[in-house]
Amino acid sequence: MRAFSALGAFVSAFLLVAFAPLFRTTTVLYDGAVGGLPTTQSMTYLTYPPFSSAATQTFVNGATILDTTTQQSDLAGYFAHPPSPIKLDRAAGFSVRFSVQVLTENHANNNRAGCSVIVLSNDKKGIELGFWQNHIWAQEGGSTNLFTHAEDATFDTTVGLTMYDLMIVGDTYTVTVGTTTVLTGPVRDYTAFVGAFNPYSTPDLVFIGDDTTSAMASIKLAYAAVMTNELALALFLPVIVKE
Repeated sequence: MRAFSALGAFVSAFLLVAFAPLFRTTTVLYDGAVGGLPTTQSMTYLTYPPFSSAATQTFVNGATILDTTTQQSDLAGYFAHPPSPIKLDRAAGFSVRFSVQVLTENHANNNRAGCSVIVLSNDKKGIELGFWQNHIWAQEGGSTNLFTHAEDATFDTTVGLTMYDLMIVGDTYTVTVGTTTVLTGPVRDYTAFVGAFNPYSTPDLVFIGDDTTSAMASIKLAYAAVMTNELALALFLPVIVKE
């Protein structure tokens, strides 16, 4: 007669849990090699003031130059706006890859940067990074020291287009360039911020640009993408033995 082996059933159940693979899905937000501004692909361009900003965006040789140096008080940048919503789940882990060069940057105080990258997960926790010409640093969260200069790394952001990977897994973010870790630290909660223009209450958010009236920059953006992890369940049949 045929019978299902108890051991086979046990092994099958174990394989289902232990070896279910993670598949990484890449959503390209902007690829300068395709041509055109980020707004022609999967990013939205916003400025403040909305109708009288002096900020400019220009496509040149496979990249977009975003320039807010004409008027320091102007804000301008790009938000991810893919055709299908992206869920940025810290528990599963995700990363944002972007190729940026800081051409010039000036700030009125050490708590602001003319080039910022904001990445928030689906629970609105994440990180805001400031890019100076010679430093990359994190904005503090919470309510006591909100938007003050936190962990910092010396890094030349002007040498050319650099591909950065910003990975968030659980409560930690890590910025790498190639195999080198540039900066790492805890994710932050910025929801204490109150203002007319408030991206920090938006889940699954990706922003690249100038978000402050106290700094200005000219940057070159050539690529932006989001990579998310998805759990793929595998079905294993129990072992059948003959007795």
